[in-house]
Amino acid sequence: MRRIFVVMGALLLLVALAGAQATVIKYAVKLSSTNTPAIGDVVKLNSSGELEKCNDANDAIGFVAMIEDDGTDKWGVVVNAGVIKAHITGAVDAGDSLTVDGTSPGDLKEASVGDRVVAVALATLTTAGDTNVLITGMGAITSGVSGAKIWQAPLDLTNITVTGRGDSAELLSTNLTLNNCGVDSVKIQFTGTVDDRRGSGGAVVKVAISDGSGNIIGDSTVVYLVDLAFYQSASVVVTAVQDVSPTDSPSYNVMAWCTNGLTNGRIKGILTVVGTP
Repeated sequence: MRRIFVVMGALLLLVALAGAQATVIKYAVKLSSTNTPAIGDVVKLNSSGELEKCNDANDAIGFVAMIEDDGTDKWGVVVNAGVIKAHITGAVDAGDSLTVDGTSPGDLKEASVGDRVVAVALATLTTAGDTNVLITGMGAITSGVSGAKIWQAPLDLTNITVTGRGDSAELLSTNLTLNNCGVDSVKIQFTGTVDDRRGSGGAVVKVAISDGSGNIIGDSTVVYLVDLAFYQSASVVVTAVQDVSPTDSPSYNVMAWCTNGLTNGRIKGILTVVGTP
Protein backbone atom coordinates (compact mmCIF):
# COMPACT_ATOMS: atom_id res chain seq x y z
CA MET A 1 0.00 0.00 0.00
CA ARG A 2 2.86 2.35 0.85
CA ARG A 3 4.41 1.83 -2.59
CA ILE A 4 1.13 2.67 -4.33
CA PHE A 5 0.99 5.88 -2.35
CA VAL A 6 4.57 6.75 -3.27
CA VAL A 7 3.92 6.18 -6.99
CA MET A 8 0.78 8.34 -6.87
CA GLY A 9 2.66 11.03 -4.98
CA ALA A 10 5.48 10.99 -7.50
CA LEU A 11 3.00 11.42 -10.35
CA LEU A 12 1.48 14.42 -8.58
CA LEU A 13 4.95 15.89 -8.13
CA LEU A 14 5.68 15.43 -11.82
CA VAL A 15 2.56 17.43 -12.64
CA ALA A 16 3.43 20.14 -10.12
CA LEU A 17 6.98 20.45 -11.40
CA ALA A 18 6.24 19.98 -15.09
CA GLY A 19 7.94 23.26 -15.93
CA ALA A 20 11.35 21.97 -14.83
CA GLN A 21 12.90 19.88 -17.59
CA ALA A 22 15.52 18.29 -15.37
CA THR A 23 13.25 17.32 -12.47
CA VAL A 24 14.34 14.09 -10.81
CA ILE A 25 11.97 12.30 -8.45
CA LYS A 26 13.66 9.86 -6.08
CA TYR A 27 12.02 6.96 -4.27
CA ALA A 28 10.85 7.60 -0.74
CA VAL A 29 13.63 7.38 1.84
CA LYS A 30 13.19 6.78 5.56
CA LEU A 31 13.51 9.87 7.74
CA SER A 32 16.02 9.85 10.57
CA SER A 33 14.70 10.13 14.11
CA THR A 34 17.34 12.82 14.78
CA ASN A 35 17.57 16.06 12.82
CA THR A 36 14.30 14.95 11.22
CA PRO A 37 13.55 17.03 8.10
CA ALA A 38 10.25 18.65 7.18
CA ILE A 39 8.82 19.41 3.75
CA GLY A 40 11.01 22.02 2.07
CA ASP A 41 14.16 21.16 4.02
CA VAL A 42 17.41 20.51 2.18
CA VAL A 43 18.62 17.05 3.19
CA LYS A 44 21.55 14.62 3.26
CA LEU A 45 21.88 10.89 3.82
CA ASN A 46 23.34 9.81 7.17
CA SER A 47 25.52 6.73 7.75
CA SER A 48 22.38 4.58 8.06
CA GLY A 49 21.04 5.72 4.69
CA GLU A 50 18.30 7.84 6.28
CA LEU A 51 17.38 11.43 5.51
CA GLU A 52 18.56 14.17 7.85
CA LYS A 53 18.50 17.94 7.68
CA CYS A 54 21.63 19.03 5.83
CA ASN A 55 24.18 21.41 7.36
CA ASP A 56 26.85 21.27 4.62
CA ALA A 57 26.13 22.09 0.97
CA ASN A 58 28.65 19.49 -0.20
CA ASP A 59 26.48 16.76 1.37
CA ALA A 60 23.14 18.00 -0.02
CA ILE A 61 21.21 15.54 -2.20
CA GLY A 62 17.93 17.44 -2.59
CA PHE A 63 14.84 18.83 -0.88
CA VAL A 64 11.96 17.00 0.79
CA ALA A 65 8.85 17.47 -1.35
CA MET A 66 6.49 15.08 0.42
CA ILE A 67 6.37 13.06 3.66
CA GLU A 68 4.49 9.81 4.16
CA ASP A 69 3.73 8.15 7.49
CA ASP A 70 3.07 4.39 7.41
CA GLY A 71 2.17 4.26 11.10
CA THR A 72 5.64 3.13 12.15
CA ASP A 73 8.13 5.21 10.22
CA LYS A 74 8.12 8.40 8.18
CA TRP A 75 9.40 8.51 4.60
CA GLY A 76 10.43 11.48 2.47
CA VAL A 77 10.28 11.90 -1.29
CA VAL A 78 13.30 13.93 -2.42
CA VAL A 79 13.49 16.22 -5.47
CA ASN A 80 16.77 17.55 -6.80
CA ALA A 81 15.52 19.88 -9.52
CA GLY A 82 12.52 22.13 -10.13
CA VAL A 83 10.88 24.68 -7.82
CA ILE A 84 10.10 24.19 -4.14
CA LYS A 85 9.23 26.38 -1.15
CA ALA A 86 12.16 26.49 1.29
CA HIS A 87 13.16 28.47 4.38
CA ILE A 88 15.81 31.18 4.01
CA THR A 89 17.43 32.47 7.17
CA GLY A 90 17.95 36.07 6.08
CA ALA A 91 17.01 38.77 3.60
CA VAL A 92 17.61 37.99 -0.09
CA ASP A 93 16.72 39.47 -3.46
CA ALA A 94 15.10 37.56 -6.28
CA GLY A 95 17.87 35.95 -8.32
CA ASP A 96 20.31 35.61 -5.40
CA SER A 97 22.29 32.38 -5.23
CA LEU A 98 21.62 30.26 -2.13
CA THR A 99 23.63 27.72 -0.17
CA VAL A 100 22.97 25.56 2.90
CA ASP A 101 23.01 27.44 6.22
CA GLY A 102 25.46 25.47 8.35
CA THR A 103 24.13 27.00 11.57
CA SER A 104 20.49 26.17 10.79
CA PRO A 105 20.33 22.65 9.28
CA GLY A 106 17.76 22.19 6.53
CA ASP A 107 17.61 25.90 5.74
CA LEU A 108 19.20 28.14 3.10
CA LYS A 109 21.10 31.42 3.17
CA GLU A 110 22.60 33.77 0.58
CA ALA A 111 25.73 32.25 -0.93
CA SER A 112 29.12 33.91 -0.64
CA VAL A 113 32.23 33.47 -2.78
CA GLY A 114 33.42 29.88 -2.48
CA ASP A 115 30.07 28.50 -1.30
CA ARG A 116 28.40 25.67 -3.18
CA VAL A 117 25.17 26.98 -4.69
CA VAL A 118 22.16 24.65 -4.36
CA ALA A 119 19.27 26.98 -5.29
CA VAL A 120 18.32 30.43 -6.56
CA ALA A 121 15.77 32.70 -4.84
CA LEU A 122 12.70 33.41 -6.97
CA ALA A 123 11.37 36.22 -4.78
CA THR A 124 12.70 39.01 -2.57
CA LEU A 125 12.61 38.61 1.22
CA THR A 126 13.26 41.54 3.54
CA THR A 127 13.71 39.18 6.49
CA ALA A 128 13.96 35.45 7.13
CA GLY A 129 11.05 33.44 5.76
CA ASP A 130 9.74 30.85 3.31
CA THR A 131 9.75 31.43 -0.45
CA ASN A 132 9.98 29.53 -3.71
CA VAL A 133 13.48 28.63 -4.89
CA LEU A 134 14.81 27.08 -8.09
CA ILE A 135 16.92 24.02 -7.24
CA THR A 136 20.28 23.87 -9.02
CA GLY A 137 23.29 21.58 -9.02
CA MET A 138 22.09 19.02 -6.48
CA GLY A 139 23.80 15.73 -5.67
CA ALA A 140 26.43 15.39 -2.96
CA ILE A 141 29.92 15.90 -4.31
CA THR A 142 31.21 13.32 -1.81
CA SER A 143 29.17 10.63 -3.56
CA GLY A 144 31.36 10.81 -6.65
CA VAL A 145 35.11 10.41 -7.01
CA SER A 146 36.86 9.95 -3.66
CA GLY A 147 38.54 13.24 -2.77
CA ALA A 148 36.56 15.33 -5.25
CA LYS A 149 35.90 18.93 -4.25
CA ILE A 150 33.66 21.72 -5.49
CA TRP A 151 33.89 25.49 -5.22
CA GLN A 152 31.35 28.05 -6.44
CA ALA A 153 30.95 31.80 -6.68
CA PRO A 154 27.75 33.61 -7.71
CA LEU A 155 27.87 36.56 -10.10
CA ASP A 156 25.01 38.97 -9.49
CA LEU A 157 23.46 40.85 -12.41
CA THR A 158 26.27 43.10 -13.65
CA ASN A 159 26.55 45.63 -16.47
CA ILE A 160 29.36 44.90 -18.92
CA THR A 161 31.17 48.21 -19.25
CA VAL A 162 34.42 47.41 -21.06
CA THR A 163 35.09 46.69 -24.72
CA GLY A 164 38.25 44.64 -24.47
CA ARG A 165 39.67 41.64 -22.63
CA GLY A 166 41.97 41.96 -19.63
CA ASP A 167 41.78 42.35 -15.86
CA SER A 168 39.35 45.30 -16.22
CA ALA A 169 36.88 42.86 -17.82
CA GLU A 170 36.89 40.48 -14.82
CA LEU A 171 33.53 40.72 -13.07
CA LEU A 172 33.79 38.95 -9.71
CA SER A 173 34.88 41.50 -7.10
CA THR A 174 36.89 38.74 -5.40
CA ASN A 175 38.61 35.93 -7.28
CA LEU A 176 37.45 32.38 -6.58
CA THR A 177 40.68 31.06 -5.05
CA LEU A 178 41.22 27.39 -4.23
CA ASN A 179 43.58 27.62 -1.28
CA ASN A 180 45.83 24.52 -1.13
CA CYS A 181 43.35 22.94 -3.53
CA GLY A 182 44.26 19.31 -2.76
CA VAL A 183 43.49 18.09 -6.28
CA ASP A 184 45.37 17.36 -9.50
CA SER A 185 42.86 18.57 -12.08
CA VAL A 186 40.04 21.10 -12.18
CA LYS A 187 37.13 21.73 -14.52
CA ILE A 188 35.98 25.35 -14.44
CA GLN A 189 32.56 26.28 -15.78
CA PHE A 190 30.55 29.49 -15.87
CA THR A 191 26.81 29.07 -16.46
CA GLY A 192 24.69 32.18 -16.78
CA THR A 193 22.50 34.56 -18.75
CA VAL A 194 23.37 37.58 -20.88
CA ASP A 195 20.85 40.27 -21.84
CA ASP A 196 20.72 43.76 -23.35
CA ARG A 197 19.67 45.59 -20.15
CA ARG A 198 16.01 45.61 -21.21
CA GLY A 199 16.72 48.54 -23.46
CA SER A 200 17.32 49.14 -27.13
CA GLY A 201 20.66 49.12 -28.86
CA GLY A 202 21.56 45.46 -28.62
CA ALA A 203 24.77 43.81 -27.43
CA VAL A 204 27.49 41.50 -28.65
CA VAL A 205 29.21 39.99 -25.63
CA LYS A 206 32.27 37.79 -25.34
CA VAL A 207 32.58 35.65 -22.19
CA ALA A 208 35.57 33.69 -20.92
CA ILE A 209 37.06 32.15 -17.80
CA SER A 210 40.18 33.89 -16.53
CA ASP A 211 42.96 33.30 -14.00
CA GLY A 212 42.05 36.35 -11.93
CA SER A 213 44.92 38.34 -13.46
CA GLY A 214 43.42 39.18 -16.83
CA ASN A 215 44.52 36.03 -18.68
CA ILE A 216 41.98 33.80 -20.42
CA ILE A 217 41.93 30.07 -19.67
CA GLY A 218 40.59 28.02 -22.57
CA ASP A 219 38.37 29.57 -25.24
CA SER A 220 35.94 32.46 -25.09
CA THR A 221 32.39 32.32 -26.40
CA VAL A 222 30.31 35.06 -28.01
CA VAL A 223 26.64 35.94 -27.56
CA TYR A 224 24.84 37.97 -30.23
CA LEU A 225 21.88 40.11 -29.15
CA VAL A 226 21.60 42.24 -32.26
CA ASP A 227 17.94 43.23 -32.47
CA LEU A 228 18.07 46.98 -31.81
CA ALA A 229 14.38 47.36 -30.93
CA PHE A 230 13.34 44.48 -28.65
CA TYR A 231 14.58 43.00 -25.39
CA GLN A 232 16.83 39.96 -25.84
CA SER A 233 18.53 37.47 -23.54
CA ALA A 234 20.45 34.24 -24.01
CA SER A 235 22.07 31.56 -21.88
CA VAL A 236 25.83 31.19 -21.89
CA VAL A 237 28.14 28.35 -20.82
CA VAL A 238 31.93 28.54 -20.85
CA THR A 239 34.15 25.63 -19.76
CA ALA A 240 37.87 25.17 -19.23
CA VAL A 241 40.09 22.41 -17.84
CA GLN A 242 43.39 22.88 -16.04
CA ASP A 243 45.98 20.63 -14.43
CA VAL A 244 47.10 21.74 -10.96
CA SER A 245 49.06 20.39 -8.01
CA PRO A 246 47.50 19.66 -4.60
CA THR A 247 49.55 22.43 -2.98
CA ASP A 248 48.53 25.02 -5.58
CA SER A 249 46.09 27.84 -4.85
CA PRO A 250 44.78 28.76 -8.33
CA SER A 251 42.36 31.64 -8.81
CA TYR A 252 39.53 32.02 -11.29
CA ASN A 253 37.21 34.78 -12.43
CA VAL A 254 34.63 35.51 -15.14
CA MET A 255 35.64 37.85 -17.94
CA ALA A 256 33.10 39.58 -20.20
CA TRP A 257 33.40 42.43 -22.65
CA CYS A 258 31.26 44.02 -25.36
CA THR A 259 32.31 44.23 -28.99
CA ASN A 260 31.07 45.15 -32.50
CA GLY A 261 29.90 48.54 -31.20
CA LEU A 262 26.89 47.00 -29.43
CA THR A 263 27.56 47.71 -25.77
CA ASN A 264 24.33 47.29 -23.79
CA GLY A 265 25.22 43.90 -22.33
CA ARG A 266 24.86 42.64 -18.78
CA ILE A 267 25.40 39.21 -17.25
CA LYS A 268 24.71 37.02 -14.23
CA GLY A 269 25.40 33.39 -13.33
CA ILE A 270 27.49 30.96 -11.30
CA LEU A 271 31.18 30.09 -11.58
CA THR A 272 31.79 26.46 -10.57
CA VAL A 273 35.07 24.61 -10.14
CA VAL A 274 35.15 20.84 -9.68
CA GLY A 275 38.47 19.34 -8.65
CA THR A 276 39.48 15.69 -8.81
CA PRO A 277 42.61 13.94 -7.50
